[in-house]
Amino acid sequence: MAPSGRRDAIRAAVGARFGGGGTGPRSASGPPSGPREDAAPALLLARVVIVVVTCGFFFGGFVGLVESTRLSTAAKATALVLLLALVALHLRNCVRPADGSRPVGWMWTLGAQAVLTYLPMTWFHETWYGNPGFLAGAALLLLRPAWAGWAGFAAVLVAQVPVALAVRPTVVEALYLVVGQAALVGLAVYAPAGLADLVAALTATRTALAEAEVARERLGFARQLTDGVGASLTRIVERGDALLAGLRERPEQARPALTEALAEARDAMTRARAFAHAHRQDENAPPAPIAAEPTPRAVSVLRVVILILLIVPLPLRVLAAGHHSPGRWALFVGLLTAFVALYIRNCTPAPGGRPRGWRWTFAAQVVLAYAPLAVFDAKTWSVGLFLAGIALVLLRGPWRVLAVAAFACHDVYFGTWSPTALDHVYHVVWILERAALVYGLVRMADLARALGAARADLAAARVARERLRLGHDLHDLLGFSLSALVLESQLALRFADRDPEQAAARLAAGLAMARQALTDVDTVAGGYRGMSLAVEACAARGVLAAAGMVVEVAVDVGELPTGTDTVLATVLREGATNILRHSTASRCAITASVDPDGAVVLVLTNDGVRAAPGPVPTTAGMGLGSLVGRLAALGGTLSTGVDDEVFRLSARVPGQRRAESSAG
Repeated sequence: MAPSGRRDAIRAAVGARFGGGGTGPRSASGPPSGPREDAAPALLLARVVIVVVTCGFFFGGFVGLVESTRLSTAAKATALVLLLALVALHLRNCVRPADGSRPVGWMWTLGAQAVLTYLPMTWFHETWYGNPGFLAGAALLLLRPAWAGWAGFAAVLVAQVPVALAVRPTVVEALYLVVGQAALVGLAVYAPAGLADLVAALTATRTALAEAEVARERLGFARQLTDGVGASLTRIVERGDALLAGLRERPEQARPALTEALAEARDAMTRARAFAHAHRQDENAPPAPIAAEPTPRAVSVLRVVILILLIVPLPLRVLAAGHHSPGRWALFVGLLTAFVALYIRNCTPAPGGRPRGWRWTFAAQVVLAYAPLAVFDAKTWSVGLFLAGIALVLLRGPWRVLAVAAFACHDVYFGTWSPTALDHVYHVVWILERAALVYGLVRMADLARALGAARADLAAARVARERLRLGHDLHDLLGFSLSALVLESQLALRFADRDPEQAAARLAAGLAMARQALTDVDTVAGGYRGMSLAVEACAARGVLAAAGMVVEVAVDVGELPTGTDTVLATVLREGATNILRHSTASRCAITASVDPDGAVVLVLTNDGVRAAPGPVPTTAGMGLGSLVGRLAALGGTLSTGVDDEVFRLSARVPGQRRAESSAG
């Protein structure tokens, strides 16, 4: 999406150049669904993941309290109350509303969480050392701007170093507590909420992106139209006054200038026709490339970092505690690298939902999880603990349930980490909590990817619709004024020698049409501001009469809704343009009335048509097809036909109420 400043500049430019409002067909469709509606699944998933991760990690603290041999029963009860209070504070700070806002009084609750994170370590340091990770996640979510959140996150990790050394005096064990617990827990809390914010932001900005792309398309169209057709019309208008004076004072010398003006008018009309058809044919062309936001890429990096922190520290910690040869170290690192690479690949969102060849890569992961047990013991090579997460991501239906249940009992089979029944329960919870984290990361990243693609598709569709509208409007509106300009220029040239005053009158009428065409250039690029059927009927009568036709006009429709008035005025313009271009008419009639059902009926007839009797397809030509679409948007219809060399065009818009009568 374009940056907000750029988007505002585009909107401002469009508003200043073309004005707002409009009653005709626009580039946008109906109102989009709100951000909360589209982001609701991601928000719910984020909340579930945060709660599961929180409860899973805190369950470890609960087990540590229960199994502690150094604490009295009263101390355990006190610690349990404090632990529950810390859980409640953490959930309040980190389970956020749909708009991503911070809870009321968050500074106080964050401060209370910090106190409950560090103060009880004075009494319960052997079971309390794992809680700073939740404070790190809360800092990331609550402190703003982003640099402040990351600074708070880093401060918690730095503070965790002396805490870890006090509990685990070896460097390897201390690093594991800092990286494999505090950093992992903080990011595991932050990532789901951050992904939910991304989905909400993509939803909220999808319409803005479409509007920005349409505005950019409109500006480009206006620039091309102004440089081409507008430049020709401007030259005609600028030379008009001098040409009028010369026509009256030296008519014999005005013919070359009139000839040049006629050629300029014809060139403007030819350009407009070609531009209209070319732009309409280009409706399916992709819009200009849309600059992608950095957030999805940052989210991808964050997902990879979390997966590495999830898998790598535990086996490396155990390996470092043993005595292994360099060859075994190299083998271990190579196998672990392959397992992590496959894990990341299988957790990368793909257009089809799962990566290509996922069955083979999943099977390879299972083999990598268990085959090395022939070389390493189950405690050293412990990556099988993480298979439940990838099974939750890749499998579907009953196979998912069976596989996750089987992999969740990994430590029950090997018994390397669980000497008691409560420890078995803890490690099942430990595996399932990490599986939920993996699933949440992948599923929400997939939602963000799909929504980002849908947002780009919406922008492309809006741009295509706007191109179609611009092509139709250019044909329907500008065609009439340019045809009238060419006609008046031809008449001025015809009368130049024998009737200078009549030639001057025709030239003045042509200049008026040129000015109208310049106005139409702005109207086409900016959208309709409203047109009047009665006004267009008067203009059509003057132009058609100037072409030598006998014109009858009877418009009695009262006051119409603006949208109906504009569409029927557009139908009249196109009909009059077709009479000028495609017939040798000597008589024509324009009538508009309200029938007993309240529908407005506009009818144009003209003679001078040499065609077979019967209906004429409304799909013939660009103009009639455009009119059909405009009328259909109001529930109206268009019919055309020929009878005794008389062409009849009839437009009907239902459901209109008759107001005060006005004749055109």
